[in-house]
Amino acid sequence: MLRSRVVGVVAALGVAAGCAPAAPDAGELLTRRSEALLRGDRTAFAATGDAAQWEALHALPLTAWRYEVAEVTVQGEDTATVEAELRHRLEQDVGTATARRVLTLGRDDDGTWRVTADRPAPGEAEQLWDQDPAPRTASTPRTLVVASGADTDPRAYTPLGEAAARAVDEAWDTAVRPVVVVPESTEAMARLLDAPASAYRATAAVTTPGDAPRVVVNPEAFGTLGEQARQIVVTHEATHVALRARTTTRTPMWLSEGCADWTAYRGEEQPPAEAAPALARAARDGDVPRGLPTDGEFAFGGDAGTVGRAYEGAWLACRLVADRWGERAVRTLYDAVGEDGEEAALRDVLGVDRAAFTALWQAELREELGAR
Repeated sequence: MLRSRVVGVVAALGVAAGCAPAAPDAGELLTRRSEALLRGDRTAFAATGDAAQWEALHALPLTAWRYEVAEVTVQGEDTATVEAELRHRLEQDVGTATARRVLTLGRDDDGTWRVTADRPAPGEAEQLWDQDPAPRTASTPRTLVVASGADTDPRAYTPLGEAAARAVDEAWDTAVRPVVVVPESTEAMARLLDAPASAYRATAAVTTPGDAPRVVVNPEAFGTLGEQARQIVVTHEATHVALRARTTTRTPMWLSEGCADWTAYRGEEQPPAEAAPALARAARDGDVPRGLPTDGEFAFGGDAGTVGRAYEGAWLACRLVADRWGERAVRTLYDAVGEDGEEAALRDVLGVDRAAFTALWQAELREELGAR
């Protein structure tokens, strides 16, 4: 068995010693395969190996597709396994997505190496093209929708993406073109996120991590919502896409989730007690939260009441900032927290410490939600 490590797709992989079979030049092979895909040359793509995924890949508006080979393992004379990082980008992605892949290569009778399989690495999420041989897309100047399943029309989601992009631009002075992914089921959604489906049964949509965040819809939960609620969900997630580069490990979830909801509800005239029913019920029972929501309270799959109150409390905290200090303060605070941390940013931007801000927020909850 021969193992050969390389960095970059065009690096030579070396040859075997003694009688062992030579390692394939996986970098060169995958470069040819990538270039054929990007220029839409099916014949050249098929010449590099299995073309079963061609239709799914060609249906996507790809602007970048490149493998970086990490390791090649030769198994016998005619088979090799390639571990690689795939870097790809859709035309409206804000950055480049990365995914670890395992490819199997086979050697023909004439000695030519070809790709025979391309699948997610162990522990890696599935990708769009792994799930549907014929995904369908719809795009507008502000959004791209990719849908799986014969019953899903991607055009039904473009007005939501368009409105979400406008709302984010107005609230944050930041242009965003969200990519909205609509898988066939909750189970398919979970595989895109490499998570158990049980964690997302009641979740209408999430935003993926990484440099190319995308809005992934849970079609089953999303389908139970009314039009206004659907718009709020998509705008919330589009805000996460827009703010991903400004969100750091210093940013608490009450601020990131609260600002996403603040953006989504900003144009609505719904009274707080209606928009925050879980927290309103608790407040009417005299149970006003003792502090701002902790990160753990937002956990997927957690207690529904706890999660609901956390989101609602976070929204009202960011709404308080906008109402008391102005909308510009919301934007300034978000960036300052990401750079300097919560305590320092509250003092510098709002002129209060965390304890004082929390007290103002609690007073707001009592007034707005009818607490006794």
